[in-house]
Amino acid sequence: MGKIKKRRPNKSQAPEVVETIEHEIPLESNENAIQTIIDQLQTVNVEEKYCGLQTFAMLIESPENIEKIIDQSLIKIVAPLLLDPSVSVRNAAAGSLRNLSVFQQVCEALMEQDVMTPLVCYFHQFTETWTPEVNTKTKDEEIDTFIQCVNLLLNLCESSDLAVKYLTESRILDILPRYLDIATFGSDIVIAVLQCILVVVEDNNVAMKKIHLTTEQNLKGFLLLDSNEPHILLIKTLAAGIVINMCNGNIASLPVDVVSQIMQILAKTLSIDHRMACNQLSSSVPLQNGAGKIVQTKGKDGLVLQNQIKAVTHMLDAQQSAIEILANICSCEDDDEMEGDESSESEENIDDDIITNGETLHSEDKLPPEVLEAMISLELFDKVWSRTQLPAENVLLILKEYEESLLVYKKIHNLQTRALLCVNNILMTLPIDKLGGVNGVYRIWVDAGKLVFKQNSDNLNLVESATAVMRAALDKIKFRENGNINNDSGLFSDLALTDIEIMLNGIKDCQVPEIRSNLIRMIGILALLLVNNINDTTTTVICTITEFLLDQAHKENEVWVLAEAIDTLVDLYSEDETDEIAAKVKLVEKLGILGPILKNKSRQQRKLPKEYKVLVSTVSSNLPRFIKYKKARISSL
Repeated sequence: MGKIKKRRPNKSQAPEVVETIEHEIPLESNENAIQTIIDQLQTVNVEEKYCGLQTFAMLIESPENIEKIIDQSLIKIVAPLLLDPSVSVRNAAAGSLRNLSVFQQVCEALMEQDVMTPLVCYFHQFTETWTPEVNTKTKDEEIDTFIQCVNLLLNLCESSDLAVKYLTESRILDILPRYLDIATFGSDIVIAVLQCILVVVEDNNVAMKKIHLTTEQNLKGFLLLDSNEPHILLIKTLAAGIVINMCNGNIASLPVDVVSQIMQILAKTLSIDHRMACNQLSSSVPLQNGAGKIVQTKGKDGLVLQNQIKAVTHMLDAQQSAIEILANICSCEDDDEMEGDESSESEENIDDDIITNGETLHSEDKLPPEVLEAMISLELFDKVWSRTQLPAENVLLILKEYEESLLVYKKIHNLQTRALLCVNNILMTLPIDKLGGVNGVYRIWVDAGKLVFKQNSDNLNLVESATAVMRAALDKIKFRENGNINNDSGLFSDLALTDIEIMLNGIKDCQVPEIRSNLIRMIGILALLLVNNINDTTTTVICTITEFLLDQAHKENEVWVLAEAIDTLVDLYSEDETDEIAAKVKLVEKLGILGPILKNKSRQQRKLPKEYKVLVSTVSSNLPRFIKYKKARISSL
């Protein structure tokens, strides 16, 4: 299996925000509300414009309103207000546009309605020489406006190459580094700028050169900061990520002492117990009263609670950034791995082994020695795996019910998903004996399975990440000593047919192709592992899995998932020990029926990502040869 390719996650705001707070704007009045907003925004009166922006912000909190707002080209009217003479109007416009940009599918509309022109002008006009003045009434609004605009820029650049082009051609990358002075601008501004730079410099040579010239000393200083305060840990972690991104993600090109420093920072960030921090926060959050309402904490106590929420948020952001950095370090992806006419096994083989001078180069050998040593000595896998564990259910419920801590609740779940993706990559690169051996990896498979099948999770991002871990864990076991599991290991001995049926039902009910693919490959590997211990029980399980995969293949609409199912069956029955089972389930005849179906669907679905095209093409060419081979073996039984 190669690197899990995901859209780069948003560093400032989690993309899986799905819950919204309903405001009392009747649906039938939305058309009138939008026209009223347009009228208000186009007046010269500051109060009217501000009122219109407040209504606009309220409207976009309901996702069903966003399409109407886009259709009415309301963004074209709001965006220029980033340049309004009124600080309050600029602040309200920046906040609402930033909130809109959280939805990645909306960023395309923001670009189409030219939000970048006024946004770039905002930085050129208002930020080249600005420094917060302590005693001015507008200081807090100006700081918040700057942060919102930086976050808006970040979100757009994450979703649009055109936004990155606009940014690179502007003077913004010359302006932002001046804000990396904690003493002058404070940690909130520094964090926002670092988050933006981290995204912009990735795979962007022009940005790398600009940022390298202007921020090298700042970054070195951030790496040396000595504090366990959450905001400082976040700054150090973001700085570490930028340093890696500025060398095109090639950590091995950095000096050994810098690599050691970065790994120590990641370990320190991930050493904080996120569950304990959330438990402590939940003890301070107000609960529902007898009337079922939550009274917001105010005054000095309210300020203390806000600071506590902010600290936990910074801690979660720092840990998510650390996990994403580790995931990229452990991806070990070669650009040319997908080229040529490789066997389809390259799609799923966890080791991606390379033969050089007669010796096999395993995936763990691809990590720089100093990184591998640090991963092991600093117990980074255990620290990442701990992030997959959520706080107690009652703690989550308390955090979810209080509006001020709702973001913490969302960030905890996003951290869990990111951690699972990181676990997937670490499984590919760490030697199995450093993961607790075969039994340790098997426990990972079981625990990931509980997230998929036992919790009935509606979080599809979590399910996709967990199924990727399940697939990677079984792959790791499969390639341990060529998949020869000792009979006395007890591995899978407690796996009942009912457990298999739960997995198969999970695939049947799954609507997401990527998750179906992971599960199909995973149960195929499971069946292949059982081939090493053929008995009446394992034969029944293998037959059940085979018949399910054949049935699922007939029902599958996505050609690449169909190819995955066929490829899984080919892998399973390539073992000579399976000849009798193949005859029992009439494998050859049934695969012969699937061949034309695969060809027909491949003609219908030509527009596929590169890796899917390779899979479909390889399976299409391999299937006839396999059928001929297996038919000959079965006929000689």
